[in-house]
Amino acid sequence: FQVIMPGEHTFNSGSLLFQPIADATGLPVDRLNFVTCMLLSIPLAIYYNRRLGKASEGTRQLFSLVAGVAICCFCFGSSIKHLFANCLVNYALMHIAPAKHIHKVVFLFSMFYLTWVHFYRWHYITEYSIDITGPFMISVQKMTTLAFSLHDGAVKKEEELSPLQKREAISRVPDLLPYLSYIFHFQTILAGPLTYYTDFINMTRGTHIVKNEKGEMPDPYPVAKVKLMKTFVFMLIIAFVEPHFPPTVLDRTDLNPFSWMVLFWFCFVLQRMPYYYAWYFADSICNLSGYGFSGYDEQTGEAKWDLTTNVHAWRVESATSFKETLDAWNTSTMGWLRRVAFDRAPKKYRTISTYLLSAWWHGIFMGYYLTFLTGAIMTLGGKAFRRSFRWRFQSSPSLKFVYDVITFIGTKMVLAYTTYPFVSLHWAPSIGMYKRLYFVGHILALFCAVALPILFPPPRDDKKTNGQVKEDKSAKKIE
Repeated sequence: FQVIMPGEHTFNSGSLLFQPIADATGLPVDRLNFVTCMLLSIPLAIYYNRRLGKASEGTRQLFSLVAGVAICCFCFGSSIKHLFANCLVNYALMHIAPAKHIHKVVFLFSMFYLTWVHFYRWHYITEYSIDITGPFMISVQKMTTLAFSLHDGAVKKEEELSPLQKREAISRVPDLLPYLSYIFHFQTILAGPLTYYTDFINMTRGTHIVKNEKGEMPDPYPVAKVKLMKTFVFMLIIAFVEPHFPPTVLDRTDLNPFSWMVLFWFCFVLQRMPYYYAWYFADSICNLSGYGFSGYDEQTGEAKWDLTTNVHAWRVESATSFKETLDAWNTSTMGWLRRVAFDRAPKKYRTISTYLLSAWWHGIFMGYYLTFLTGAIMTLGGKAFRRSFRWRFQSSPSLKFVYDVITFIGTKMVLAYTTYPFVSLHWAPSIGMYKRLYFVGHILALFCAVALPILFPPPRDDKKTNGQVKEDKSAKKIE
């Protein structure tokens, strides 16, 4: 039996304009195209904000759509047909599917189309390249959240909706121009983040920003400049440091265990740099175009421009728990998983269904499933460890410092351990690394989840006093 698949350029046929530069520098042409289009998005964003700030809603939507499609054509060539096919079929489904099932129909079609695209990558691709898969994944998030918003607005009663669902619910299918503009708008087409339809429409209408107490409109440019500076720092690290520490250096056997663990941690810090680069760059482009305003800080009164922020790098690298890491990493995808999986699944299946959907969305490489299933185990173990031990270290600053140091080091090792399969992609090297480490991470996480509550029981609710052992009950996030 022979698998019939399309040609090798079906999903990656971008411009070869920079091929001579790629040959001279050794840089892949797909990355040169990506960086060039991100850089070109800066003047597009400034023009959009300054010159089109008072233009009509339709003009702003048309400009975003045309610019986004042009960027996609340059980077991915004819493979843009898959983006159009997916979004237009789903647009038709939104019109003909019963409102009661519209979210399920769109979700299943989008995810199975995405799975076919991922199957192509698994079947053909031997090394990483920037192709249509990334924008396709973001578009799937947009279309499915839009379908869920349609379902909520058309089927559910207002009292049945959460505050978040009420804010995003819509009562009818959007017109074609705003729909296509939402899917393709240039600010997020290459690297995300996922933004929600109601937020995007408010931005195109000019109703997304409110004046401060002095009657002044907030200025996004200072915040955007800081994010661009961070982008430049990450770019330097990617160019001059990351190439010297590929994951293959972990095959070394001449290092003592401590040195190897430090190298293990450092390699996976570097693996996160390209994500920081792309996400901060995309966030700055959104801000430069006037997109991303989320209100005013209650204490300082300063405008916040984090509606389109997808990562908080410092919070990721300084986190003292696995949950804190996830709360600061790829936040738009975490929001999507919450909307379509965590908040919709039965309570006892929420964690596992969320991780499985995340793995499915990322692709069919076994490394993804190993990472996310391992992550689910680590989440359960981390929650048990925190409940059993955190309260015992809150009686003095010195004990709290000891606890923070221990959990910081543990979190960094757990993060590297969990994400190794995500980087290696394949089953054999991932299992090989876990065997080399004697599956110590899995064993410890399961021990924490099962045995710690028995050996070191968490305090009963009636013994929690002075807020010393009280858990944070604020807005619930995916754990």
